[in-house]
Amino acid sequence: MTLTLSESVEITGKSVFDYLDHEAEVPQVDRVAAQGDVLLLRVTTQPAETAMAKTVVAVASEASANTHTLHPNGPCFWEPHTARDAGDVLLGKLTVPDGSTALVSHQEHGNLEVLPGTYEVRRQREFAGEWAYVAD
Repeated sequence: MTLTLSESVEITGKSVFDYLDHEAEVPQVDRVAAQGDVLLLRVTTQPAETAMAKTVVAVASEASANTHTLHPNGPCFWEPHTARDAGDVLLGKLTVPDGSTALVSHQEHGNLEVLPGTYEVRRQREFAGEWAYVAD
């Protein structure tokens, strides 16, 4: 069953802008998806084992309060990638077990529903003469 944006907002507790269609279905992710500066990529590595908090900040906005966050809908697991070098895009690993989903939320973009599996959560980069993080 697909969630509407208004249903996903109730789960996350995080509002989205009024210009978004709150009755639209939330896109579901089961392989790869991008939302602004965040990229989700399904992987076959060992699953994350640390219980996920109600809200995980994936990428904090540098210019506004518009932040990409992750939210469990049922038991989920998150392991942040803390050994970051300059240019490192890996933010952490998200594992969504069978029977659960997770939501990626952003005020401007709405939400994505992440289906069961293990995903690397990455920061997107772009090349414009040199590599730089996507600014969202």
